[in-house]
Amino acid sequence: MLTILSGFALHLYRVIFGDELTLQYAVTPKTDVLLMIPMTYAAITGILTYRRMVFANRVHQVALTASLVYITASVPLHFYVAFVMQDVSVYVHMFGVWFSWLLICLVYPAFLFMLWRVRYQDGAK
Repeated sequence: MLTILSGFALHLYRVIFGDELTLQYAVTPKTDVLLMIPMTYAAITGILTYRRMVFANRVHQVALTASLVYITASVPLHFYVAFVMQDVSVYVHMFGVWFSWLLICLVYPAFLFMLWRVRYQDGAK
């Protein structure tokens, strides 16, 4: 959840302060690498614990799976941008401000709600 909340904060910063200030103060090469740490952890632990997750219903399973795919797919993108391209402004140029609005108003709240509701079955047999 911390990973999603961190992304939420960065996208909210962009919506409030605009692209220029976001690139100057919030979305920097350092923050990109720092964000990759919890993203990688969330992706790995999500994949490893997926079979133990107990879902409330099919919609819950689909939404939680989508959040896991989103985070897992984001790791190589952030790695590529941080270490190969070495230019975090690509995020702003690739995804318009509409993308930030979509994430903070719909996607991230749905992911947070679904992650909050997930339960785990006992792995001991």
